[in-house]
Amino acid sequence: MKKLIVPRISPSDTTAEELNKIFDTLAPNAIDNCNWPKDYPYTPKASFKMFHDGNKLYIKFDVTEDNIHTLVTKDFGEVWTDPCVEFFVSPMCNMDYYNFECTCIGKMLMAWHPADGGKENAPLTLLNNIERIPSLGTENFAQRSGETSWSLIEAIPVDALFRSGIDSWSGKTMRANFYKCGDNLPTPHFISWNAIDWPEPSFHRPEFFGELLFE
Repeated sequence: MKKLIVPRISPSDTTAEELNKIFDTLAPNAIDNCNWPKDYPYTPKASFKMFHDGNKLYIKFDVTEDNIHTLVTKDFGEVWTDPCVEFFVSPMCNMDYYNFECTCIGKMLMAWHPADGGKENAPLTLLNNIERIPSLGTENFAQRSGETSWSLIEAIPVDALFRSGIDSWSGKTMRANFYKCGDNLPTPHFISWNAIDWPEPSFHRPEFFGELLFE
């Protein structure tokens, strides 16, 4: 199981310029586990960096991949079918978890998944409070052939963990995984930070989460 220390850093402001200055000081963490190589061998280049300031968790994903398009037009759409990066986290280190999934142009969904089954989508007000800064902009586009590099910054307030009663990211230990996918792209792929030992593509596997230690 992978482990990662998440540093506490307070940005002077939350502009893309200021956040990128901080991200430039952090080492990338590769999303490079090709868990189903027989059926889905394609492994685009993907990584993430992260820090927090107690109230917000800042994540930057960097991706380079081939032949992309963006068809999802709204939040809570089928974001996993477009170029998509995902953050799944279990605040209590159990089988309860949240999934944050976002396309390369910032269309997002998030939900709470209790261990006893089912799910609960986050209130739209909470989703709207998650800032998203996509390098490709927010407009949909048709097929782009060849290689495209893009990044996405997310700023996730701690109250996005709306069923966990947590008031700060500081000092917490959580279980998590990070993913890159694109189910309906010309070359579908399903890669992860921490390896997933499952016979078919499935990211909803908290038993295979890694560990995050928040300063």
